[in-house]
Amino acid sequence: MSTRSIRLVALDLDGTSLDGRGRLRPSTRQAVDEASAKGVAVVVVTGRHHVLARPLHAEFGLTTPAICCNGTYVYDFAEERPLLARSMDKAKAREMVALCRRHDVHCLLYVRDAMTFEVPTPHLDGLAAWGNGFPERLRPRLEQVASFEATIEAAPLVWKLVVNSENTEALADWHREAEALDGFNIESSWTNRWDVMVTGASKGPRLVEWAATQGIAPDEILAFGDNLNDVSMISAVGHGVAMGNAAPGLKAIADEVIGDNDGDDIAAVMRRFLG
Repeated sequence: MSTRSIRLVALDLDGTSLDGRGRLRPSTRQAVDEASAKGVAVVVVTGRHHVLARPLHAEFGLTTPAICCNGTYVYDFAEERPLLARSMDKAKAREMVALCRRHDVHCLLYVRDAMTFEVPTPHLDGLAAWGNGFPERLRPRLEQVASFEATIEAAPLVWKLVVNSENTEALADWHREAEALDGFNIESSWTNRWDVMVTGASKGPRLVEWAATQGIAPDEILAFGDNLNDVSMISAVGHGVAMGNAAPGLKAIADEVIGDNDGDDIAAVMRRFLG
């Protein structure tokens, strides 16, 4: 645990600062306001595309950028542009799409300003319904496309792919082959979901890099997470906190394990560190 004062709080979204119904806890929102009033920066660090993080970023009332797609880039909502970005080579994106087709697993393709899909799923329908509850300027862009290959060719850039399947055997076969490929960082973000980024893209290194631009050292950061895509972040900061609902692998390396994401422990820990 760091003995230096905390100057930055990093919050994962799903499973962490959002409850089991995907809602921001009022206590967490209040603690964020209190931290900001004390001059402590608060930043969202998420696996989400910025179009899906946008409405929650607004609900938090944050002015800081968001670290998106597991550290693939930092997005400045005020200027509507990515910072410190590391996009995926289009040839590598096509290679991963081909592998998904070969194993018949579902994938999403995250391009510059949209999440794209070929086949609708109940999960995507739920996301669309959730997004439609926000004002138009905050609604995430989820676009059905005819071909990922054509989308990759036309896109200004590709951020990442999200791969999942209810067929656990097919997903395991895909993962085994994907892990053997060069040029990718593959991280678990849910029980049957893998996030595929370019090598080097991860939450921890990007958080530390962005913090350095603000003159903040790693041991001045307090971070909260719940899944294995948070390991690099929780292990990189002065005090890393795992939620009670976190993956065992994250709990094992965290400085502290608290209650689950349906409680108010995030706010309590923030107040303990920030006074």
